[in-house]
Amino acid sequence: MQKRSYRSGFTLVELLVVIAIIGILVALLLPAIQAAREAARRTQCLNNLKNISLALQNYHDTYKVFPQAATNFRGAGPSNRMGPSWWYGIFPFIEQRNIHDKLAAMHRSGAVRPHFRWEGGEGINQFPADTACTQLARAVEKFVPEFMRCPSSPLPVMYTQTGPVCLPSYVAIAGGTDINPASDHYAHANPNFGLPAAGTRIFNNPNVEIAGGDGGIVTSSGMLLPKEHTNIAKCTDGTSNTMIVSEQSDWLRNVNANNSTRYHGDPGWWQNTSRGGWLTGLGFGRVHSVQPRTANVVWDENYWNFTTVRYRPDLKTVIGTNATRAPGCKETGSNGDGMNRPLQSAHPGGILAGMVDGSVQFVSGTTGLEVLLRLAIRMDGQTVKLQ
Repeated sequence: MQKRSYRSGFTLVELLVVIAIIGILVALLLPAIQAAREAARRTQCLNNLKNISLALQNYHDTYKVFPQAATNFRGAGPSNRMGPSWWYGIFPFIEQRNIHDKLAAMHRSGAVRPHFRWEGGEGINQFPADTACTQLARAVEKFVPEFMRCPSSPLPVMYTQTGPVCLPSYVAIAGGTDINPASDHYAHANPNFGLPAAGTRIFNNPNVEIAGGDGGIVTSSGMLLPKEHTNIAKCTDGTSNTMIVSEQSDWLRNVNANNSTRYHGDPGWWQNTSRGGWLTGLGFGRVHSVQPRTANVVWDENYWNFTTVRYRPDLKTVIGTNATRAPGCKETGSNGDGMNRPLQSAHPGGILAGMVDGSVQFVSGTTGLEVLLRLAIRMDGQTVKLQ
């Protein structure tokens, strides 16, 4: 009698058990994989800030000053033209000399008259009119340097898929507002945006301007200033205790929870396809420098690629279109646009900040506003240690 051979196999129950075990293992492993990926992205972001900070150091070594955070130029008659941001100044020191020279040539070819000395002695003349400005944008619209972008940022690289200019994830620090809870700097702020803790040592900025319509504030207490050079000698709090660049790389939400609109947090945002991104410094408006403290001074320009610290770190609910919006953080319009956009990132737990000495520090989102202000202000006589 011939014996039949039977092939052993798994039962349906056994297969379901195995599948369930695999699913559990994947579920346990996935967060670890995501955490590892985020750690790698954060390391790349840290390296970006490190390279930017060192480029600023090299700029200072060459010209004995830091670049201006941003500028504009007075044209013929009452008109003004937008000038470049600090990014343009550091390009030769971050292996982008060819882009720098191309832009410099276009600046000079569109010159009206010499008005501004950009790189510690290298003359850059009148910024071109709008048509030439569009040409500038087209010349660099495909230029997306990795060092300008945080790899964790969910924000679009450009305003549209074709340009006009790469939107950076990092912003220059022009300083901080007063370290004084009773200051009028916080008169219109939502308490959730952060206030200096009671009992902290008071510091009042010697130079400040306020955009009257929106209450935005710009100071000259940092290291990269609008229309003004500074140097390491003026960093009396110490180069390891003072920020020079930081992150602005995530979405911002309306303070009104019923409004689901998301707003750009990046410092280079602008809705006109002829300009914006990392290229632009100050927008149209009256040309004047930061003045000694006075009341109701109107600074009627738009701001890109720099900010005056006014709100707690990693704040993401600031911009709005209603009366409760944070001053100086408008998405569109004039009078203080972008003056006080908060330092925030897509990294969990806080932000990264490049210091004047070239180091990079992690600033927790739970850090008090008074601590962040002391890091942003170069000469308040107060130093802090980040944990």
